[in-house]
Amino acid sequence: MTDLPKVFFDVSIKDKPIGRIVFELFADKAPLATENFLHICKGDVSKTYNDGTKTLTFKDNFFHRIIKNFMIQAGDIVYGSGPFDKSDNIGTGGCSIYATDDELKEKKDLACYGYFKDENLGEFTEPFLLAMATTGEPNTNTSQFFVVTYPSPHLNNKHTILGKVLHGKSVIRTVEYSEVDSDGFPLECVRISDCGEWNDSMPIPLFNASNNPICGDIYEEYPGDDTHFDQEKFDECFKAANTIKEAGSALFKLKDYQNAYYKYKKSLSYVNEFIPEKDVDIELNAKFIDLKIKLYLNLCLLSYNLKEYDQALDYATYALETEGIDTKDKAKAYYRTGNTYLVKKAYDDALKNFKLCKENNPDDKVVDSKIEHVQDIIEKNKEKTKKNIAKFFS
Repeated sequence: MTDLPKVFFDVSIKDKPIGRIVFELFADKAPLATENFLHICKGDVSKTYNDGTKTLTFKDNFFHRIIKNFMIQAGDIVYGSGPFDKSDNIGTGGCSIYATDDELKEKKDLACYGYFKDENLGEFTEPFLLAMATTGEPNTNTSQFFVVTYPSPHLNNKHTILGKVLHGKSVIRTVEYSEVDSDGFPLECVRISDCGEWNDSMPIPLFNASNNPICGDIYEEYPGDDTHFDQEKFDECFKAANTIKEAGSALFKLKDYQNAYYKYKKSLSYVNEFIPEKDVDIELNAKFIDLKIKLYLNLCLLSYNLKEYDQALDYATYALETEGIDTKDKAKAYYRTGNTYLVKKAYDDALKNFKLCKENNPDDKVVDSKIEHVQDIIEKNKEKTKKNIAKFFS
């Protein structure tokens, strides 16, 4: 059996790289659409317009319609591949590899060229299916496409389904959650910065999360998108969340602080998604709560290491406010809060939190030295202030 072709999009938002999406194309079910999409991704077909020869490519094309819990749409390579500006034309153009030079010279009400027939008019029973957009009439496929982000039965048997997202589902979600206006047009440019054919030897870069499979973290960034475990079984949900947390800890040991932070955030999202109520499963509820506290403390430490000090304070506060936190973890939270205030030169707040740490962990000798150090700074600052005031009145 011949492997199905695969293509990639590298996506950026406001010129900041987000990550790579890899599509598997259904060449067996939608050969016309697959051939068209593949060549526009590769950018190896050119057409002659009235104003010169142009390469058909998705590179530099931007997403012009985004509807949360429904779909993201791009592929208007006539009007949507230049400067990022909203206009009445955006979303009305398109050109397939099947367009003829004579057709391209014609004046048309819609700048859509190279219509080709519908294929594989299937059902949209799951998210991440890739489909062709049309003008609203049958057999009007060109270059515009969309990816559904939610089951969409109202589209059943109306659009050519030509592929699915193989990798980069979190990138799709990032695009989906972009801010848009009332028409679904993004407020910031969401652009396909590069595209082409993809094979298994190529990387899948990701810049706003970590897809490193270390410690067996094979799970999707967004919990609801994952299919590796039974989401109705709380023990399997906990195992997934804990595995992701362990991946974060492994990256932390490697001093890869940014990706460790991403893993802990991901684990926290799994905890928040799947934690059972006490009256449903009291034992697993307690395990989830304990994991959540550890994640808050780890995120506090990572934020500190990444110099995101206000964020570090927030995570320490979340840990302290979590019902069921024990004295040992309270001590950690206060200690890390104290360290954060110390680097912010908020010495009174630092001293207060180091003392609270000491209350919760009386045998901690390290915090004794911290208290002594901060008290010394405060006293020296007081002496310095007195001398400055004395100079002012002398």
